Parts: sequence; C-alpha cells; structure tokens
Amino acid sequence: MELFDELPETQDADPDPVVDGPGHAILIVDDDPTTRLSLSDQFESLGLRTCEAESGEQCLASLEDDIGVVLLDVNMPGLDGIETCRRMRREGHTRERVIFISADDELETRLRAYDGGGDDFIVKPVNPMELERKVRVAQQSLVAFDAVAGEAASARQAAFAAMSSMGEMGTVLEFMRRSFGCEDEPTLARAILEAVGRYGVKGLLAIGPESDTACFAPTGECTPLEESILDHSRGLQRIFQFSNRLVINYPLATLVISDLPMHEPDLVGRLRDHLAVIVEAAHARVSALRLQLERDHHASALRDAVRQLASVVDEVERQQAESRERANAVTTGLFGSMESAFVHMGLTEMQESELVDLTATATRNIAEIQEEVFRISDRLAAALAGLRRQL
Repeated sequence: MELFDELPETQDADPDPVVDGPGHAILIVDDDPTTRLSLSDQFESLGLRTCEAESGEQCLASLEDDIGVVLLDVNMPGLDGIETCRRMRREGHTRERVIFISADDELETRLRAYDGGGDDFIVKPVNPMELERKVRVAQQSLVAFDAVAGEAASARQAAFAAMSSMGEMGTVLEFMRRSFGCEDEPTLARAILEAVGRYGVKGLLAIGPESDTACFAPTGECTPLEESILDHSRGLQRIFQFSNRLVINYPLATLVISDLPMHEPDLVGRLRDHLAVIVEAAHARVSALRLQLERDHHASALRDAVRQLASVVDEVERQQAESRERANAVTTGLFGSMESAFVHMGLTEMQESELVDLTATATRNIAEIQEEVFRISDRLAAALAGLRRQL
C-alpha cells in the first residue's frame, strides 16, 4: 500500500504553516525505512527538525524534552504503536502529541488508539497536506498544554477533594442544581464533565443535534481523534457498553466513557445509572436553552415590529391631525367663497339656499368618511398599546 496520496499539481499557501521551536521536533516511528525517509524529507523541507526510530522500543529510548510530536505507525513488529504510546504515557511522557498512522480505519482501532493515549489519527495512504495540518494542530495544542499545565494540576487536586466529599447520588443532585444556572451550552458542558470526573472516570461529550454539534473534553476542546470517536458513537444505541467503555446517547447529548473500573462491577452498574440520569438531564437542559434562544429571537423580532408599528401609528395620527385642520380650513373657505360668488351670480334666494344645503351635505359626508378612518386609527393605536403591555 502506498504511504502518500498523489499530490495536486498546485497547492495554495498555508496561512498557518508548521513552525519549528523548542520542544517541537518530530519523532518519526516506523519499521519501513522508505516511509521514514519520505516523512523526514517532507517536514525538513518545511524547516522542521526530525528524528527517526525503527521500532517501539527505539521510540521509547529516543524520547527527549525536545520531542513535541510523534508520528507513530500502528502496525509494527514487536512493540506495536498503540502499546508504545501506552508505555509512553505510563512513563510520564504526557506532553508529546501522538499522531497514529494506520491503514485500518475501523472504530475499534480508533478507540484503542485513543485508549492508548493518542491525540490524532490519519489513515494510509497519507495525504501530505492533511498530515501537515494535523502536525500544525498538534503543535498549537502543545502551546496550550504548556500554558495550562500548572492550572490543570491544581484543578485535578480540587476535583479529587470535591469527589471525596460527595456521595454518588449527591453528585447527580449537585449537577441537577447547577444545570439550572447554566445559561449557555459550554458552561453546561463543563458542569457535566466535572460531575463525570467526580466518579473517577474520564468523559468525552457532544452537545447539540448532529447538524450543529459541539464537542468537549475534560481539558477543553476535543482533539480530532476524540471528535471522530464521538461522531462514531452517536450512531449507537441509547446505552451501549463494551469492555470498559460506555456510551450514553440522547438526541442532544452524547457521553463516551473509556475507563470504567471493571474490577468493581457493582460500581460500574451504579455509574451506568447515575451517568444516564446526568446525560438525560443535560439533554433536557440543552433543549430548554435552545428553546429559550429561539423565544428570545422571536421576542426581539416582535419588539422590532412593535417599534416599527408605533412609528407608523404616530405618523398616521400626525397626518390625520393635519388633515382635519386642512379640511376645516377648506370648508370655511368654501362657504366664504360661495357667499362672495352669490353676489355676482344673480341667483334667487331659494337657489342660493339649495346650493348651500348641497354643499353642506357633501361636506358632512366627507367628514363622516374621515371619522371612520380616524376610528380605524384609534383601534390600531389600542392594539399597539395591548402589544406593548405583553412585552
């Protein structure tokens, strides 16, 4: 099988190229020398420092403070890639970002890679541009890891202290209480993962429908490998357990646990119940938050419409007042003009009287029509006042 996909003839410039720096060297671990040479050439052409190891054992012996990213082949003779990563983490090498390279794209392989301590996963044949992007993401993760390492240690100590002071059901009740105060989904996600952590297990969380999902991990944003695990898990049944892994699915919340304490089966049973309640409550809260957001949008739209209607009503009332004044002035002027005209028209008194009566009748009819329009305006103003009272 070829290691690389065929490169396109032209490539756009990468706005965030991979960068070299202290602790950013790349360790390439593969039993195939051609693969190691190809990967070394690719990253050294970008100005990055690389080193190589032909086996898992040599990888463990080569780890130094200067190593930031490890490109680790899954299938190697002797110590395979996943066991190599597991031993790295067990020996305290938690800073290095591990990107697994494998021809196997099955969910079980990805779960084993994640369980072994991996950070990302790429399938052979490797697309060089995709691999460069993953290395860039890994290096950015290193920067964030270094910045929060001290804070993470303090947070773990606080979490263990909180766990020891609360019973299992107390954790559920405490989460339920806190969830009502969560006004957005990221705050709710942190509350869920804190509650999960008090049970001594690690959780990955997806919130929202499949078309609009946000993924969360205990350390913050999910790695690409964690996101792919959550995406695969959403297609499973409501509660699904295999080995020491547990998936709890609700339409708006998915929780994946990868380290159930299988040596305590009674505790595992209780954890399934407690975590299911937490995820169901999270689903309900996410539904409520999204409904409230939709209501807020509708209320805002209604307020805008009321403001526009109020402006229209004000303008109509102003124009009506001006129209009434102009109509009165026209009527007064008309009768005055008629009286002046009668002097020169040579009409009899009866003719003048009939002409005045006809004009007066027409004027009253026009006034009644205007009053009907004014009453419609009054009803519109009353309806507007009612809308304002509802806001």
